[in-house]
Amino acid sequence: MKKFSRKNLAFNIISAIVLLLFIFSWIVSFIGYNSFTESLKKEYADIALRVADTACALIDGNKIDLYLENGGNDDSWRLSSERLDVLCNKMDVTLIYAIRVDTSDYGRFESVFNSVNEKSSEYTPWEVGYQRDTTNEEYSQIYRELYEKEIPGAVMERTTKLRGKQPHITALVPIENDKGEVTAVMCVQLPMSELNQGRRTYLINIAVATVLLTVLVSFSSVSYIRKQLVTPVRKVIDEAHRFAAENTKGEKLDRISRINEITDLANSIDKMESDMMRYIENLTFVTAEKERIGAELDVAKTIQENSVPNIFPAFPERAEFDIYASMTPAKEVGGDFYNFFLVDEDHLAIVIADVSGKGVPAALFMMVTNILISDRTHMGGTPGEILTYVNDNICQHNPADMFVTVWLGILEISTGKIVASNAGHDDPAICRKGGEFEIFKSRHSLVVGAMPGIKYRDFEIQLNKGDRVFLYTDGLPEATDKNNRMFTIEKMLASLNQFKQECPKNILKGVNSCVDEFVGEAPQFDDLTMMCLEITEDNGAKKLTVDATNENLREVMSFVDDILEENGCTQKAQMQLDLAVEEIFVNIANYAYPDGTGKAEITVSVENSEVKIELKDSGIQYDPLAKDDPDISLSADDRDIGGLGIFLTKKNTDSVSYRYENGQNILTMTKRITQ
Repeated sequence: MKKFSRKNLAFNIISAIVLLLFIFSWIVSFIGYNSFTESLKKEYADIALRVADTACALIDGNKIDLYLENGGNDDSWRLSSERLDVLCNKMDVTLIYAIRVDTSDYGRFESVFNSVNEKSSEYTPWEVGYQRDTTNEEYSQIYRELYEKEIPGAVMERTTKLRGKQPHITALVPIENDKGEVTAVMCVQLPMSELNQGRRTYLINIAVATVLLTVLVSFSSVSYIRKQLVTPVRKVIDEAHRFAAENTKGEKLDRISRINEITDLANSIDKMESDMMRYIENLTFVTAEKERIGAELDVAKTIQENSVPNIFPAFPERAEFDIYASMTPAKEVGGDFYNFFLVDEDHLAIVIADVSGKGVPAALFMMVTNILISDRTHMGGTPGEILTYVNDNICQHNPADMFVTVWLGILEISTGKIVASNAGHDDPAICRKGGEFEIFKSRHSLVVGAMPGIKYRDFEIQLNKGDRVFLYTDGLPEATDKNNRMFTIEKMLASLNQFKQECPKNILKGVNSCVDEFVGEAPQFDDLTMMCLEITEDNGAKKLTVDATNENLREVMSFVDDILEENGCTQKAQMQLDLAVEEIFVNIANYAYPDGTGKAEITVSVENSEVKIELKDSGIQYDPLAKDDPDISLSADDRDIGGLGIFLTKKNTDSVSYRYENGQNILTMTKRITQ
């Protein structure tokens, strides 16, 4: 048997009962105490007023002034005084006194009669004519109301601040002459010694009854609560702990208490165990099935990712163009896809598509469509002819009535001309050299898979060096945030133009970051696929874009050195170029952007054993060549500060030029790298 403790159920219940009993007894005591006090006070007041009325009858109200003039040397005064003394002792009141009040301000009074109970040792009689100030404002107010006959009488209680005296009650009534005028005030002070004693006895009785009732209830409750509540609850708790630890069915908790709620709880535990056992069995099966499906989806995801080009740079040996793509499914696998491949040495096929629906069915449909387009494109023909063939084949085997939007183009690398066909897909965005991305409108044909026998039309796009084409699926403009607002075509173009100076890879990364910032924590609603193609300006040129910070200097130098070493650069020329590149990049990192955030672009090309290195930034316009070369014949103390770095750059390269174009500082260095 467990001992009582603060955490014990029986202890807490009994403590609550005891607390309620004490609260109840306190309320009863409070109400009874106040009721008893008020009742006793009323009784005292009635007695005092009756004694005061009797005392008034023993005094001649017409002779008040005469009594004061004679100083009590009057037979009538002595007779009245003796009668008042008898009344005081017979009625066991403390004081009976009559006073004449100064009616000018009721602030003073004179004693006319003063009888003190012979048992009282607290008071001594006042002499006739004894004067003193009124006790307080409350007495002054009562005197005024009595003299002006506003009240027939008054009672004053003194139960606190007694300075050692007993609690008492004073009754005040007016003494009138034959004309009905008030000539004095009769005061009778009645002790209330029984008040404290009666209240003390009442409180003691209540306290004793409460203690006895508490002990009786506690002992009678312990056995019942332990048997009908604590022990059954402990059995339920023990069974719950056992089941949580073992996960096995235990004995039934049948009728363990007379309390219906405890019995219902026990039955609920029994039912929970049975339900939980069935749930565990089902969960084990479902978990195994989910793991199997998850493993299969992982394989499907890997297959899908590897069904499209995902190694970049895709064609490192081809300097005429640069291409980059990304695909982010909304689920494990998606229905979007992109593809690009060389049909021959002068033709590059690019395709982006969006299958209706999501998940595994869309992924399977995507794989079939991608294979059909790829195989048919290698057989030759225009994009319109290819899509016509693909559509007819899909319509023959499409019981699910799925469809796919497709944008297919074939680039003639030597001329920059793209022949394309659009099967219900979003129009691409094109950025001409030096311009901004804009939507390229074209006539759309019906989506692939909707209806057999459709003839798809071709159209042409002429690209020049420096032009870019951006392809995407509707998951980009229709990306939604938590408030169901769409990213929109307008935001897409704004994001593209924010990164228009970047390479295709960085353009896609920049747009993706804008989408992530816009969407926030909202779940991805649709697959998001993007692809960017750039017709490069310089054959053999390689480009690197980094944040303009000193921390990226090592990446820049490694990029330049790799190209120089690939092209047989002499060690001396490499050291000289390293000094020049480091000087210019550090200047961009430290001075181009006041807020410390900005990009630097480094382009390196080699032709006929001559390297051309171009550094671009969009920072403050500054021409480092505008300053005169320093006079190196002077000592360091005599020379002007600055200019030495660009001077060394000039000395270590064959030529250095600067131009400001499209909001960019462009510094170009050339140097022969072989002897």
